Amino acid sequence: MKNRTQPTIDFGKAWQAEGSVQSLTHTTMKPIVLTPQQRREIERRCKATLDRRVYQRLTAVLTVAKGNSREEAADLLGIGLSQLGEWLRVFRNKGLDVLCTLQYKGDPGKLMPHQVEQLKAKVSTGCFRNSDQIRQWIEDSFHVTYKPSGVKDLLKRIGVSYHQVTGFLWKADPDKQEAFVKKYRRQKANAHRQGAGHTRRYFVDACHPVWGLDLVYSCWLLVGQRFLVGMGGGRKRLNILGAYCPDDQEYLDLRLTRDNINGEQFVNLLRLLRERHPETRRFILYLDNAAYYGKPIVQEWLRRHREFHLEPVPPYSPNVNLIERLWRFLRQKALCRWHKTFEAMQEAVSGVLDHLEQYREELATLMVDTFHIIERREVPIEYKAVA
Repeated sequence: MKNRTQPTIDFGKAWQAEGSVQSLTHTTMKPIVLTPQQRREIERRCKATLDRRVYQRLTAVLTVAKGNSREEAADLLGIGLSQLGEWLRVFRNKGLDVLCTLQYKGDPGKLMPHQVEQLKAKVSTGCFRNSDQIRQWIEDSFHVTYKPSGVKDLLKRIGVSYHQVTGFLWKADPDKQEAFVKKYRRQKANAHRQGAGHTRRYFVDACHPVWGLDLVYSCWLLVGQRFLVGMGGGRKRLNILGAYCPDDQEYLDLRLTRDNINGEQFVNLLRLLRERHPETRRFILYLDNAAYYGKPIVQEWLRRHREFHLEPVPPYSPNVNLIERLWRFLRQKALCRWHKTFEAMQEAVSGVLDHLEQYREELATLMVDTFHIIERREVPIEYKAVA
């Protein structure tokens, strides 16, 4: 019996068999010929797309157009010959735009479209704290049962995500905040027109870090791990009265360990500003409505120093007081860790406030005078009724 070489059957090409294999009929694939303009457009789309499936389709056309065989192209892309052939047929018969259109729309799920809209409307009220509550609501409302993983897939598919709510001070007046920001912009423009040294502007506020108090914070831990942090009694407090200039990022402050911040200490801060910039003709200080700003000692000092002008920030409006961001930055950098002594906490605070230049890049994006104001129409109706 003579040795016979067994034929290799390529299932990507047409073949016929009856009983034993008699012959193979190969179908020659139509070549892909691209004009220079077509090639440039396909290459452009390859670079621009973020979808791996579209990138594969475009690469398949380019690979075959360069003269590679169908087997080489399929092997390069890690796909089957039939899939490659389907992509090439779509490109020849329907064009590039159709090739780049993904027809798969995903499982429509168990809910009807109107039920999905009801679910989204319910979610938008903020009443669900976890996916199990949503799963139970779907079962109670529509008698449709989902597994925990299934309801998460559903939420992702319909555009629902899990994130923190946005807190706001509901007693704040958006109109007053808008008026303050407009006035701030005018004063900023005037200060720039008058030239350097004529007017200096500062945001002024107090901060009161307490040693060992409110030290609870969030961090990554091992599953089941319990991490203990000590909390003090709140008896030792560092009082900081600070001033921040949005024009040149200058910061200065008074730090008190025994005395409280009062009218006398505020006058001391004003003296410090005057000593630091004796040539300045006008100081504008943006500050909140703390009682010590209106004390007789302050009013008497201001009458003798007309170059100082106090500009009150609207009530309940830390969002338009720029120095509040600096206090938040200080808490993140110095106060969210245990300090063995009150003096160690003071050193940590000084390590931040006395060396702000080391945080230049972080502060460059944080300490910008762009203020977010909640518009009146955004305030939920239940807060409007008591505001």
